[in-house]
Amino acid sequence: MMARWGCDRCGFVAWTPDRASMREVTGSHLLAHHSEAVSRSDFRTTWDCPYCATAKTAYDTDDAVEEFKTHLHEHVADRIEEGVHVGERVSWDGTVQVAAPVDSADADALRAHFHDGGDLVIAVTASPERTVRLLHDELEAWPRRTVVVSTEAYPFEKAPDLDFSEIPIEVVELDPRLGPDELGETVSRIIDANRVAGDVISLEVSVFHEIVRSFDLQTACDFVRMLSARLDDDGGVLQLYVDADADPNVSTVLNFLDDEIDLKVAAEDGRFVRRG
Repeated sequence: MMARWGCDRCGFVAWTPDRASMREVTGSHLLAHHSEAVSRSDFRTTWDCPYCATAKTAYDTDDAVEEFKTHLHEHVADRIEEGVHVGERVSWDGTVQVAAPVDSADADALRAHFHDGGDLVIAVTASPERTVRLLHDELEAWPRRTVVVSTEAYPFEKAPDLDFSEIPIEVVELDPRLGPDELGETVSRIIDANRVAGDVISLEVSVFHEIVRSFDLQTACDFVRMLSARLDDDGGVLQLYVDADADPNVSTVLNFLDDEIDLKVAAEDGRFVRRG
């Protein structure tokens, strides 16, 4: 769970690991809105708060700006919510685009965050070992049921410290010749076979780049739309892990899916920010 703050002047929303980490986020964001409130003359820097009558003058500009950011933070500190989850932003029923390199620490932070809130976790990934290791290392407890789906074989011999007989997990290896339609059907069958009433579903798709590279635009779009529609029946969050900035073809497909995306989140240094 995290702390969350949303700007009432724009659509900016941020999640941080704790309340203390939010201070820099709120101060910097509000300073960007009120940069004109900082001025320098007669060798001194002055800031004049737009929310109250407070004004300060100092010789050191950096110190003055930091003081102003702290002051701005105090004006919104009581609006910081604690103990929240990013999934609550879409009521645990929607599609989230995660803007981060797929195999990065930032993407892993969001994976762990989402899967920690799920009862049934399904991860469609090209790196099954990385996914299992992340869940083992980062989650306090395993979800009720986890299913890892990949065209890559899982190297069980590389994980001697994991007793798979004691972990509620299944690793499904797919034929790499299967297309998105067969992949989507597999995921749907996994939901049917593993979901119990009241489950929160966390569905990770980390192979969207591969789908876009291998299939046409319509096929890639239909894959996401049908997965989203499948989750509409049972509820859950579909997460698309994509680095659109690094792949113009992915960016093009996402433009066609804009109406399907309920939330866009960027991850950086353990902080999550609503994008777009």
